Amino acid sequence: MKQSKHNIKMQLNSEDTSERRFEIECKLEAEIAVLEALKEVQEQSKKLTSGMVAILTSLEDRLATLRRTILPVYNETGNLQAQQHNIEKTLTILDHAIGYYGVCQEVEGSVRGGPNGAGGLDAFLEAMNRLFNAQRYFQKNNPSSVELENVTTLFDVGLESLYAEFHDILARQSKPVLPIVLLDLIGLDEDTSNEDSPQSLCQLPESALADLIKISGWLEERGHRRHAKLYSSVRSAIVLRSLQLMKEHQRSASGGSTHAASPMPRAKFAHRQSLAAAAETAGRRTSRRLQLALEKKASKMLLKASQTTGLSFPSARKSVSGPSQSGPDDAAPDEQEMENYLLLAAGLHRLMQAERTLVGRILPASLRLQVLEATVRDAMDLVGQDGENIAARAKRCIARRDFSAVLVVFPILKHLEELKPDLERTVEGCEYALRSKFASVIQTLTDTGAQALECFGENVRNESGAVLPKDGTVAESTSNVLVFLEQLTEYADTVGTVLKRHNETDSSGGSNSKQAESQHRIALGLYIKRVLALLNLALVSRSDTSYSDPALRALFRLNNHNYVINALRRSSLMELLLLAEPTAEQTYQELLLRDRTTYVATTFAKARGHIENLNDEPGSKVLKERFSGFTREFEEAAKFQRSYAVPDSRLREELRKELRQSLVPAYTEFYQRYRHTSFSKNPAKYIKYSPEQVVTTIDTFFDTAA
Repeated sequence: MKQSKHNIKMQLNSEDTSERRFEIECKLEAEIAVLEALKEVQEQSKKLTSGMVAILTSLEDRLATLRRTILPVYNETGNLQAQQHNIEKTLTILDHAIGYYGVCQEVEGSVRGGPNGAGGLDAFLEAMNRLFNAQRYFQKNNPSSVELENVTTLFDVGLESLYAEFHDILARQSKPVLPIVLLDLIGLDEDTSNEDSPQSLCQLPESALADLIKISGWLEERGHRRHAKLYSSVRSAIVLRSLQLMKEHQRSASGGSTHAASPMPRAKFAHRQSLAAAAETAGRRTSRRLQLALEKKASKMLLKASQTTGLSFPSARKSVSGPSQSGPDDAAPDEQEMENYLLLAAGLHRLMQAERTLVGRILPASLRLQVLEATVRDAMDLVGQDGENIAARAKRCIARRDFSAVLVVFPILKHLEELKPDLERTVEGCEYALRSKFASVIQTLTDTGAQALECFGENVRNESGAVLPKDGTVAESTSNVLVFLEQLTEYADTVGTVLKRHNETDSSGGSNSKQAESQHRIALGLYIKRVLALLNLALVSRSDTSYSDPALRALFRLNNHNYVINALRRSSLMELLLLAEPTAEQTYQELLLRDRTTYVATTFAKARGHIENLNDEPGSKVLKERFSGFTREFEEAAKFQRSYAVPDSRLREELRKELRQSLVPAYTEFYQRYRHTSFSKNPAKYIKYSPEQVVTTIDTFFDTAA
């Protein structure tokens, strides 16, 4: 059984081996077939490769042969093309050069015809361009040729014609600004555009402006700049003439006097009303802004200062003084002249703004500053000279102790200081001599103001010629000093600036505007303190020598000190004085108290001497002497006191009251005690006044009518 199973198993294994051998043989045959096919393909590929190599080798041989054949032809063609290009370029250059030789004949008619010829400015400039190019060509290539001489001669003719045309257009189209237009422009309100207004002053027609720009640009591009001098000469005359017309207008409007008219009507002065009517008839717009800015304070100064004798303006002195011994050049500048000068300075600023705008449109940037400088120099010299003249006249007035001029100098200084930044900005970049012209005028006026203030103080201290009033009232010098100081407060910042610059050699500019303003007010306060101190010393000294009566001397000082403190209180003087001397008001109160006490004590000193210090039982002779002596001294005192004056009604009543208190109680006691004593058969001969009559008599003091 087991043997049979083994045989079966062997038989099965033999069958499996035969099948696997068969499969392997089949695969082997297939692989061999594939290998044969690959060999056939390899053989075909070798044949194709050999054929391709043969073809490429043949092609390379043919290309080499073609290159050896074509390259000489290509090189020859390139040479021929270069020769052709050179020939064409040479012909072009020859044609161009030949054109230069004939340019004179071609453009001579246009050039000699000028810019106003048949073709106009554009054709003329085109002809000039051709001449310019020809001139450059001959200068470079044939500088000794006749053609260069001909071209240069014709070009110079055309250049002169171009300069003449530039000058003619500018001179023909430039007109002086009418005074009415300039004054209206000065008075424009702040909301008016500042950019447009200057252009309207010197605006040229657009066609003329375009021609000027063309000519200027053409000349600048070709290095010719003589038109800059032509421009400055024409425009300088126009600007100067505009200011001269304005001055003539001011003189004619004031009837030929040095007082020129304002651009606006003024109800304060009668002769201005006709000017205002004429202005309305002409349809002229006038601005009142400048009136508010210039006339308000100046007119107030004139009104106040004219109330005094020593500090009045020339117009206020005409009725007082006789024929003037000094010429018009020595007359003090008045508020109208001040206004005219400020208008002139403002007009110059407007004209300079307009000129800067115009020159910026016509001339190139490289010429603008020097041309602007040359254009406005004469006008600035005119305004500067007028300012110097005002300062010189003011100095001559100060030398004559006429200090009214300084009340004009300070308003001018104030407005010029306000105008200075705009003026300097307009001439920014110009030479220092021009930029400093305005500053020089301000400095001159500042020196004049400082000199006036210093001389005024010295005059207050040294004034001894004026006679003091016999009635002990306020001295004229006191009134004048207070009026003068009050005028200074109208321009406190300006006056303070002058004083600070005069007193400090090195003024620092590091403080802000509020600190600077405070310092300026303190400087003015110090000056007021100094002047009042000098005034007080002068009053005390002069009263000591002028009044023998101690009561009158004390009353005079009392009146003056009372006037001073009242004047200080009703104006801003006290505020300024307290900045420099915080105890100033207290000091004046102490002076008033001292003067009042002295006056009251000395008025009835002799009369009280007869009714005081009596024994218990004086004899009849003593009482007669005492009553008669009191009557005599009281009547003498009353006679003098009636002739004295106390302008201040409040002070007058207070003094009467204090005089009553100083005498009436003592006299009442004396009167009541001894009037019934039989010291005389006729008591009425000695007792002339009852206490009530003494009171009534004292109430008549300081009353000349009594």
